[in-house]
Order: sequence, then structure tokens, then C-alpha cells
Amino acid sequence: MTDMWQPVSGTRFFSRNGVGLYERLTDQLYLRVDDVDETDALEVCARFAEAFEARAPVRMVA
Repeated sequence: MTDMWQPVSGTRFFSRNGVGLYERLTDQLYLRVDDVDETDALEVCARFAEAFEARAPVRMVA
């Protein structure tokens, strides 16, 4: 799923797919500025885990 970053009218903030409130730090980096619930926190952790696994795969050693 591609994220759609939409400006929130009257503010300098953005919304990702119509949910949340984010501040744009760079063209590809946004900082969430509203409250984060448990589902959002788990999504962030899963994305970091997937990105780390892709960069440094775990190797089983005997």
C-alpha cells in the first residue's frame, strides 16, 4: 500500500492516508505529533524489524 500524504488545511501538518497528524521533516521523513495507540506502535516496530532484517539477515550458527 502506498502512503498518501495529505496536507491538513490551515496547519503545517500532514495526514497519512487520512489518519494521524504528522510534521514533515524532509521529503521522505515525517514525524508523528499526535497520540499514538498500541496498534500504531506495533506497526512502527514491525517496519523497523523488517527493514533491519532486509539489511542484516539473521544467520544461524552452530
